[in-house]
Amino acid sequence: MSRLFRPWFAVLSSSFCLAGGASLLRAQELEPPSAEEIEEARSVPLFASHDVLELTLEADFHTIRREDRSQDSEEERPAVLEWSNPDGSTNSLDIQVRTRGNFRLARRNCDFPPLRINVKQGSTKGTLFDGQDKLKLVVTCKLGQDYWEQYVLLEYMAYRTLNVLTDVSFRVRPARVTYVDTSGEDDTFTRFAFLIEDADMMALRQGARVVEWTAGQLHPALVEKRQAILVDVYQYMIGNTDWSGVEMRTSEGAAYLVPYDFDFSGLVNARYASPDPSLSINRVRQRLFRGFCPAGVNRSQADYDSVYELFLEKKDEIYEVWRGLEALEPDRLEDTLEYFDEFYETIGDPRRIEQMMRACRRVGD
Repeated sequence: MSRLFRPWFAVLSSSFCLAGGASLLRAQELEPPSAEEIEEARSVPLFASHDVLELTLEADFHTIRREDRSQDSEEERPAVLEWSNPDGSTNSLDIQVRTRGNFRLARRNCDFPPLRINVKQGSTKGTLFDGQDKLKLVVTCKLGQDYWEQYVLLEYMAYRTLNVLTDVSFRVRPARVTYVDTSGEDDTFTRFAFLIEDADMMALRQGARVVEWTAGQLHPALVEKRQAILVDVYQYMIGNTDWSGVEMRTSEGAAYLVPYDFDFSGLVNARYASPDPSLSINRVRQRLFRGFCPAGVNRSQADYDSVYELFLEKKDEIYEVWRGLEALEPDRLEDTLEYFDEFYETIGDPRRIEQMMRACRRVGD
């Protein structure tokens, strides 16, 4: 497989298996967020709408695209971010950008790398980016055929789908970005992209903080079980066996796992995506349940049934959100909803649920 296999239960430490029969996670002392911090995170204007932003990003993209992209770079480069307001006026910010990512970072895989935007503190007051600091920008991997842009749309909608199911998820904002190379060497181009909420801001909305890891491992039984089951079932819904995640904790000590990075899912079905060779599937479009079995993680059948009911209750809303994305090609929309139909047929049938759960992971696997 061309990309590091990173299931959610392995991404924050080496694994979520038992070590010496006990959980050895040691997180720093978490200072409870203040009411002011929570309210500020919940009220930032950038993610208050799903309207498509018209952005212009000016930077030395000629150098950025050709520099060593074998690993994440800490080097930030000056850039200017400009956007249009509904009244026709424009705003701009001096910012910093750097490359980020894993698979899509490498030049052999993508022409254009994913970016991280660093907004200067104190420069955003009263603007659309008020309250923002660092943001991920998911961009088109290649600049040729239109299907590369469709992949970005599909991954954006993966986040929107999870937003319908739970607030404990990363918010996203769609954008049409015009990239202007300040060196004059590369052509200007415009493509669909989307911004992802900063992890710290996402956690603050929940009255929580992202855990800074110092040592050890986290046993899956310690994760808030409803959220854990929901994430497991959601990943099955979109056909995802390879993703990343962050852990956040509330001041009461409740641990939540919040997933991101869905481009290797069957939902997106990107040409470059393939499942880990150790799995019993041949292509990402095949679904495989990668959650933990109920035994050993304090989960009951009633816990799972409650989550299935949530998915069923939200079905019409999810489909409506998908139908509202005009930029998505009609054939891809139809294909996606048929893919979801298969999922709903499974969770609506006890016999199919039983078959799905046969692939569940046991603690220690």
